[in-house]
Amino acid sequence: MKKFLTFLGIDNEASLILCQHYAEKFDVRMRVENEKILLEGKDTQKVFESIKSVFGDKVIESDNLTASIIDILKKGNKKIATAESCTGGLLAYQFTSVSGVSDVYEGGIVSYSNAIKHKCLGVKTEWLEKYGAVSEPVVRDMLSGALKVFGVDYAIATSGIAGPSGGSLEKPVGTVYIGVQKVGNLAIIERYLFKGGRQKIQKQSCASALEMLAKIL
Repeated sequence: MKKFLTFLGIDNEASLILCQHYAEKFDVRMRVENEKILLEGKDTQKVFESIKSVFGDKVIESDNLTASIIDILKKGNKKIATAESCTGGLLAYQFTSVSGVSDVYEGGIVSYSNAIKHKCLGVKTEWLEKYGAVSEPVVRDMLSGALKVFGVDYAIATSGIAGPSGGSLEKPVGTVYIGVQKVGNLAIIERYLFKGGRQKIQKQSCASALEMLAKIL
C-alpha cells in the first residue's frame, strides 16, 4: 500500500530524518519520490497517523494538497496568483476547482507568447532574447510580475517545453522551469526534466509547482 505525504514548510530531506523512525516502527519504507514523501508497506495509515500526531497541520496527504494550501492561505489571510506558460492555465484550474478559493486566489496570466510575457508580466526582452522563454531569468521576471500585477503575497510561475515538438539538445522536451515566491523574499526556481506526453508533462509541472509552494508557506 502506498501513501504520499507533503510536509508544509519542511524540506523533504529534513522530513525523512525527522520521521524515519515512525516508518521503521511499522516496517514501512519511506523515501522521496516526485517531490513527495512516499510511504510504502502494510501499515502506511498508522505511520501517517503517528506523524500527524506530532506535526499536525504541517503534514498532509498529497491528494489533498491544493485544498490544504488554500486553507493555509485563508488562515493567514494571504493571496496568491499564477503566471503560466507551458501549463496553459492548468495551475489556475487546480485552484479554481476548489470551492471558496476566491478568498485567496486573485487570478492568473497565461503568457504563452514572448510578447505577452513582456507586455503583461514585465519580462525583460533582453532575457527572452539571450536565454529564451524556458529559462530561470524569465521565470524570475514572471514571478515578480505576477506579484506586482495582482498585488498578492505569493506567486507561482511555469515555463517549459511540453512537446512533442520544440525540444533541443540543450532543452529537451520535458524541460520545465518552475518558480515560487513570497513577496519580500527571494524567488525559488527549479529546473525539471519530466517524461511522458504533453498532458502528462503539464500535470507533473503543476504537481511540482504546488509541492514547491507548500514548502514556503
